[in-house]
Amino acid sequence: MDLLWNIAATGAFFFCALVLILRWCAQSGLALNGALAEPPPKRAGKKPQANVLWRVFFSAVAFRLITAGVGLLLYNLLQGVSLGVADLPELWTRWDGQHYVKLAELGYSGYVENGQNLFLVFFPLYVWVTRLVRLMIPNTALAGMLVSYFCFGWGNVYLYRLASEEYGEKNAHLALALLWFGPFSFFFGGIMTESLFLLTTSAGLYYIRRHRWGMAAMWGVLASLTRMQGVILIGAAIAELCNQEKPFGKIKEERRYALLSILKKLPILCAPILGGIGYFGLNYYVTGNPFAFSIMQRHWSQGFMWFPDVLSYLARNALGWHNEMTRWEMWIPEFILFWLVAVLLLKSWKKHRSMLVLYGFVYFILNYCLSWLLSAGRYLACGVPFYLFGAEELKGRKGLAITVLTIMGALQCFFLYRYLCWGQVM
Repeated sequence: MDLLWNIAATGAFFFCALVLILRWCAQSGLALNGALAEPPPKRAGKKPQANVLWRVFFSAVAFRLITAGVGLLLYNLLQGVSLGVADLPELWTRWDGQHYVKLAELGYSGYVENGQNLFLVFFPLYVWVTRLVRLMIPNTALAGMLVSYFCFGWGNVYLYRLASEEYGEKNAHLALALLWFGPFSFFFGGIMTESLFLLTTSAGLYYIRRHRWGMAAMWGVLASLTRMQGVILIGAAIAELCNQEKPFGKIKEERRYALLSILKKLPILCAPILGGIGYFGLNYYVTGNPFAFSIMQRHWSQGFMWFPDVLSYLARNALGWHNEMTRWEMWIPEFILFWLVAVLLLKSWKKHRSMLVLYGFVYFILNYCLSWLLSAGRYLACGVPFYLFGAEELKGRKGLAITVLTIMGALQCFFLYRYLCWGQVM
């Protein structure tokens, strides 16, 4: 049975990948017929004014403050305590957050457990930025939260710019609403990398879409210093450049010119590799082994596992894990999220640019290829294209949009409370 499931899921993956690649080829000049050759609908977006973007920034930061206040209120009411605003940094120092605090205080060489540098698995940019802010704000947890708040606001600005210029203001507002009310969006206010990764990838995708390759390269480097998946911005940039240059066109001379243009830009498009090289350099500096992180991952039971196998253990744990609350906090949501995002991608593949769909597809699958997946909700919350796709599906359907956002907001309150209580939400 497991073998049949693995074959079926793998076959479905390669079929979907082939369809998306062929559609990308069609948008890059290859002569195809039928649905694959259909161009994405023309957009009527416009560039938002500066005052609108400032409102987006401050509104996003205000929403993070409101979320922190709601979390504090829920914790006090349901735990029967009376913590104050001053207790928020400690209250939010949960799970990986405590490790980021220690890394910011002690550094990668100083934060050791059982004689090992186990925390090299955490990428460095968020740690470095928090250490800089800590020079002005001595409370490390508070400094980390402020970094997350600021990056969340800035990331919202780039998401809004991308959505508004591609789809229009209504879709942009819906995309932000989906981002804010997502069940696991409270992580954007925590002492973790989510907000920084949202900022770097939304900025990277925005500049890729605008064909500003230098800016896209800079944000790509920062993204790959924030999280391993940042490097897939390289693929997004190459996909968009090919859509622009049409290297698969009919006329030979045009194909040659397009290929030369792509080759000239290829070095800067691949700049995010530098972020990975920087991370390898950190590993070498601390341990003498540039790939030490791969050894440390074993302590965290992490490694690559093909997604059908991941879904199999998620299903088993969702049905039979010994602790029922853990099933509802972790395994059941992770299993359901896979199918929800898969359906969203299936409904969206013809409605959006190939670059966005391909990036979303690869990002989605990669996050479900971990041997012990504990944080799928947190990882998927940083999938920028999913908010664009969701907004397109909800556009003009006010009743459905309100229902979806209400359910998502209620789930966020539940997961936020359980996170603050050290539940299995991480």
